[in-house]
Amino acid sequence: MEKQTYMALGMTMMAAAELGVEAMPLEGFDPVCVDKKSKIRETGHTTTVLMLLGYPDPTKVYSNPISRFESDQLFTFL
Repeated sequence: MEKQTYMALGMTMMAAAELGVEAMPLEGFDPVCVDKKSKIRETGHTTTVLMLLGYPDPTKVYSNPISRFESDQLFTFL
């Protein structure tokens, strides 16, 4: 059942894109903490993935890829 969440996530992200809404999935969070804070487990459900939705800031236009490291620091070229 948990894997089915990603199918719904993908469809929601595509629908958001059609409406011009940015969508970003999030993993790597503590689901127990999120569930406790939002009282999700009290409903008999659990959190498997989070998704952020919003509109891009039109004053911030990025024309180059954003990366914290140069590509030669990330990859070994043979």
